[in-house]
Amino acid sequence: MLQVLIGAAAAALAALPFLASDAFLYHVAILIGIEALLALSLHLTLRIGQLSLAQAAFMGMGAYASALLTRDLSLPFPAAFLAAVLIPAAIAAVLGTVILKVRGVHFALLTFVLGQAVVLIFVEFVVPFGGNNGLMRIPGAEIAGLPLQSRPAFYALTLVVLGAAFAVVARLVRGETGRILDGLAANEALTQSLGIDALAWRRLVFAVSGGVAGAAGSLYAHYLGYISPEAFGITATINALIMNVVGGVALLAGPLIGAVILVPLPELFRSALLYQQLFYGLSLLALMLFMPRGLGGLVVARRHAR
Repeated sequence: MLQVLIGAAAAALAALPFLASDAFLYHVAILIGIEALLALSLHLTLRIGQLSLAQAAFMGMGAYASALLTRDLSLPFPAAFLAAVLIPAAIAAVLGTVILKVRGVHFALLTFVLGQAVVLIFVEFVVPFGGNNGLMRIPGAEIAGLPLQSRPAFYALTLVVLGAAFAVVARLVRGETGRILDGLAANEALTQSLGIDALAWRRLVFAVSGGVAGAAGSLYAHYLGYISPEAFGITATINALIMNVVGGVALLAGPLIGAVILVPLPELFRSALLYQQLFYGLSLLALMLFMPRGLGGLVVARRHAR
C-alpha cells in the first residue's frame, strides 16, 4: 500500500509541469530529472557498499561524447545518446576490473583521483574538448526528425529516460540479483563461498552506474547547449551523495526524493541572494539532524514497525 502511495505521489509530481504549463517549472523539473539520474548512478554503487566519487566524471564522458558526436560528426541524437551511455559504461567496466578489488576509503580515493583525472583531460585537451571554455553550440535533441528543443518536449524525454533508468536499476537491485548485491555489501566472503563471482558482479554494477551517469550527461549537454569541465567536478558527485542521504540510501526512490527536495531548494531563498548558500546549508543541516536516515529511512522504519 505504501509503495502504491509513493508511486501515485511520484506520478502526480511528474504531471505537475504539464498541468501548470509554466516555463520555469519545466526548467526545474528537467534539472530534477537530470540530477536524479546522476544520484541514481551513485545509489547503485552504494548498494554494494562502495562509494564512487567518479560519477560526475562518467556524466562528463557522456556529455562530451554526445555533444561531439552530434555537433562535429552530425550523428543523430539517438545514436549519440546510446554512445553516451555505452562509452562510460565500457570505461567503468574496464577500470572496475582493477579498482573494484580495493574496498572502503581506498576505493573512494581511487575514484576521486579518476574523477579529477577525467576533468583534467577535459581542461588540458583543447582539441576536441574545448579546454576551460568547454563546448558551445551543442545541437538540441531530435528524434526521427521531431525536435525536442521546447521545454515540454524535453521534459517528456527526460521522464522517459529517467523511467527507463529506474526500471533497469530496479531489475538489478530486486529479486535474486538484489540478494546477491546485498550479500556483497554485507558479507562478501560468505557470498563468494556460494560460488558467486564477486568481482564480476561489482564490475556489472559499476558499468551500469557509469551508463546511467552518461545518460544524465547527454541530457544535460543537449538541454543547456553548452558544457564545461567545472560542471563535472567533485562538487556534482557530492551533491548526488547528499541527494541519496536526504532521500534515503535504503530506498530505491531515495535519489529521486532527494533531487525533488534539493534541486528546487535554492530557489526558495533566491530573494535573499546574499544568504542563499547559508540558508541552503542550514536546511541540509536540519534535514540531517531530524532525519539522519533520510526520508526513505522513515518509510523503511514504518514498514518494519508494521
